[in-house]
Amino acid sequence: MDQPTTETKKNRSNTGLLLLVVLLLISNVVMLWMLMQRGKEVEHGVQQVTELTTRNEDVLGMLERTLDSYDSLQTENDTIRQELEFRRQEIQDLMAKVKSGSYSLAKARKEAETLRAIMKGYVATIDSLNQANQALTAQNVGLTQELGEVQGQKEALSTEKEALQGKLAKGAVLHTTTITAGALFMRNNGKQVDTDRAKKAEMVKCCFTLGENKVTEPGDKTLYMRVISPDGKVLPTSEGANRFRFNGVEGEYSAKREVNYQGQPVDACVFWTGGSELATGQYIVEIYENGSLVSKSSFDLK
Repeated sequence: MDQPTTETKKNRSNTGLLLLVVLLLISNVVMLWMLMQRGKEVEHGVQQVTELTTRNEDVLGMLERTLDSYDSLQTENDTIRQELEFRRQEIQDLMAKVKSGSYSLAKARKEAETLRAIMKGYVATIDSLNQANQALTAQNVGLTQELGEVQGQKEALSTEKEALQGKLAKGAVLHTTTITAGALFMRNNGKQVDTDRAKKAEMVKCCFTLGENKVTEPGDKTLYMRVISPDGKVLPTSEGANRFRFNGVEGEYSAKREVNYQGQPVDACVFWTGGSELATGQYIVEIYENGSLVSKSSFDLK
């Protein structure tokens, strides 16, 4: 009775072991199948990312080429120039959207194709304008040739007139026969004393004699004095506005005064009163009238 029972238990154990092996095989097969499916999903995802990246690059490349085409368009027409600038900005905005990944590539491609078509229209328009300009230029050349002789005579007369005016202008410039400049300080009794010491200097004085001139218009003349310090700066005037035009440019003056000039020699002095201690070195003093240099001098302070 014991032997059959033992055999039965042994058979049951073998059956259980076999069943466990089968279950393990099935689970391994299922696991392998799941891994294969996961691998296919990952591969499919990679392919999608690659395709999306390629499409993104294609659209960006199209937009960049379109932008280069717009940049190459040149025209003198202000209206078209403004429209081209608007289109360039539109392309740049669209490129920014594509790069951010938040914009439909299909929609971006369609807009890029539209912008490219619009660009071709601008090319045709600009070409038509250029042809029209060339035709007008040809007409103008013909008119210019017809008017060439008259224009030449006019220019010759204008040149003679300018030369005469230049001679008169040069002749009208005032000049000095004598000029001196230097620094002063005031004593307690009010007397002005010359000095070559920077620490004592309180004023700059420039005296000169305007020579005879029969060409210039008689009347009141405004004389401007520029005192240029050793560091190249113009000593400032005490007045609020201290700018005038001279030698074709605008600059500062240090002091000015009115002189009544009737074509005969006249003596005059111009004073600058400083508000701070003067530096040592050479000072250049220039006198101007009607935008032209009348005369200049210099002095040194120790």
